[in-house]
Amino acid sequence: MLGRVRVAEEEVGGAKARALLVALLMEANRMTSVDRLVDALWEDEPPASAVANVRTHVCTLRRVIGDAGTLVSHPGGYELVVPEDTCDATAFSARADAGRAALADGRAERAVALLQEALALWGADRAAVGAPRGGWLAARLGYLDEERRRAVEDFAEASLRVGEPRAALRDLAALLAVDPLRTRSWALRMRAHHRLGEQGGVNEAMREAAGLFRTELGAPVDASLVRLHDDLCRTS
Repeated sequence: MLGRVRVAEEEVGGAKARALLVALLMEANRMTSVDRLVDALWEDEPPASAVANVRTHVCTLRRVIGDAGTLVSHPGGYELVVPEDTCDATAFSARADAGRAALADGRAERAVALLQEALALWGADRAAVGAPRGGWLAARLGYLDEERRRAVEDFAEASLRVGEPRAALRDLAALLAVDPLRTRSWALRMRAHHRLGEQGGVNEAMREAAGLFRTELGAPVDASLVRLHDDLCRTS
């Protein structure tokens, strides 16, 4: 689900079927009530046929899933039984958490490797592309998207610690293009340019950040960015 919703390499057809699979994977190996699934599939008021539609999508998913898992019917709900390492989102979370822990422990090289593996699992910058985000599923997928953004920042931090500022810069520009108010990302970008001896890049990043914060929030950038910029200017 880290990008298009697929089983193996086959993309799941139908927006509702995709959302149903994602919802079941989010609660894998435990029963999810039909009411909860209806809430996940319909952002607005569900149709009168919602429960019947869920049953239809379940039949479709059983054919698509094949041997990759077992979709079990329970009184009042369904359970997708799959091995823990089957879902890319689960694998991503495990590697990202391990990478973050390695970074906190001062093992930057290990953190780089783990976070690189975690981010390589993503096929886009957004989870469950093409699937509706209704009810509780919107919050869960939003959290997963945010975890990817955090992992990009953690990877940049780890790359700086091992002396690879260009690797740190690689994904920060794309991240800031879609989420331009991330103070940590701007700080990492300035630090990477400084490590490369690119004072012009440091200054440009600060100007961009200040302009965006004024435009989007009507407020100055965080004081920590100003202090960092001043420190980097003094040591350039």
